[in-house]
Amino acid sequence: MEGIIIALVTAVGGVIVASIHSFRKENHKDHARVWEAVEKVSNTVERVEGKVDSHIEWHVQEGTNGSVVRRDKDRGRKKSRSRQ
Repeated sequence: MEGIIIALVTAVGGVIVASIHSFRKENHKDHARVWEAVEKVSNTVERVEGKVDSHIEWHVQEGTNGSVVRRDKDRGRKKSRSRQ
């Protein structure tokens, strides 16, 4: 009787270990795919950031006939209570 119990425990344990191992492989593949997508998004954001920066610079210099206007650094921000 003990032999049957040992065999059942070993079989069930083997199935559990095999299942965990297969899930880990899938998880690594999924992480690799997600990382590739993050890299693509990061590159796109950097490219767009450069375009926006150059466009803003154009507005500052060209949009005012070459004179540089002073930008308000606090534009659009709420004043903190310590400044009021």
